[in-house]
Amino acid sequence: MMLLLGVLMAPSSYAQVNEQEKPVLRWCLDHFPGFHEFQGRLPAGPSVEVMAELARRAGFRIEYSTRTPLARCFRQMATGDADIMTNLNFTEERAAFMHMMPYSERIPESFYLRADDKRLVDQLSQLDPLTLVTIRNYTYHPSLQALIKSRTQQIEVDSIAAGFELLAKGRVDGLIAPTFSSLDVLQKSPHLHGLFRKAPLEMKFNKPQFIYVGLSKHSPHAAMHELLTKTLAEMMADGTVTRLYDKQAELIRRDILLYN
Repeated sequence: MMLLLGVLMAPSSYAQVNEQEKPVLRWCLDHFPGFHEFQGRLPAGPSVEVMAELARRAGFRIEYSTRTPLARCFRQMATGDADIMTNLNFTEERAAFMHMMPYSERIPESFYLRADDKRLVDQLSQLDPLTLVTIRNYTYHPSLQALIKSRTQQIEVDSIAAGFELLAKGRVDGLIAPTFSSLDVLQKSPHLHGLFRKAPLEMKFNKPQFIYVGLSKHSPHAAMHELLTKTLAEMMADGTVTRLYDKQAELIRRDILLYN
């Protein structure tokens, strides 16, 4: 009986040992409303579900950081004090210290006008005579970034909220901002409600752009980048990422309608 009991218990014990032997990747993350949000010690949201599925398929465990400012996460990634980040736009600077692994198409930026501005803006060329406000240190689509840099009538501010404030005061004609984050600012700022509308201008370009998972090149697990890249590609191809982000995408579509 004892021998039989030992045989029956062996698979469970073996699974536990295997789980403990998996590499642990430290995920540094901030509070990104709608994607990963801290409502306690652990984050929740679609990004967390995507990462959990990636960990299951690639055979690692996740160690979550506490809510950490984005700039500090980048510093930790540069030194190897953190292993992984998500929801990143690509830049050469980031690629210098991270393996950048695509996993979802990025959501195009949005262009906002004041609600009482009746101009129809649906072509990029129509931005030429306008004074625009953009967000400092935000990584725009490269084609859009080139367009922004070529302009003279432009103001940079440190936050989306500051951009909306300038637009509300009439100091600029329009704001170009990341779509979901800008909607989150509007939703959480009652004094801004009803002041703006999203122009029908589509910030889409011929070359598709992605958002990335970043793996620190100084991580003790840096050699996993080929496995993670392959696994993320499979998750995109089989629709896993789309399925896990679908609910959030629907919320974004619904909220955009409020400002059209």
